[in-house]
Amino acid sequence: MMSPSPTQLRDAVDRYFASWASLDPSAYTACFSEDAIVHDPYGATPYYGAKAVRKFFSEVAHALQEVTIDAEAVHVAANRAAVVFRGTAIGMNGKPVQVDGIEVFEFNDAGRITTLWASWASAALLAKLRQ
Repeated sequence: MMSPSPTQLRDAVDRYFASWASLDPSAYTACFSEDAIVHDPYGATPYYGAKAVRKFFSEVAHALQEVTIDAEAVHVAANRAAVVFRGTAIGMNGKPVQVDGIEVFEFNDAGRITTLWASWASAALLAKLRQ
């Protein structure tokens, strides 16, 4: 199997961010390989495997009413993409939050995410959602 092209990797990144905007756990999980590792945020306990990734996303999605998120810059090299992103969300508590960060994706030959490293200021965002 050939490695995905830069265009295919950009499309995979677009699907990933669209899954956030839709808050759809199935769409989010479909972006990942079965044995994916997600560091979100980096430094926290990683999520291993599709079931853990789905559980993580479902819990986050349950705390949010809506999300708008954009990949502002996508840089592809070999089987990786580094993405500068910016987003806003409204929590179930009605509080608006903003998130800015960088995510680094590693993809397999099928164009699925095998490893994700997310760097963003999680403490401030989570505190606001818990108010």
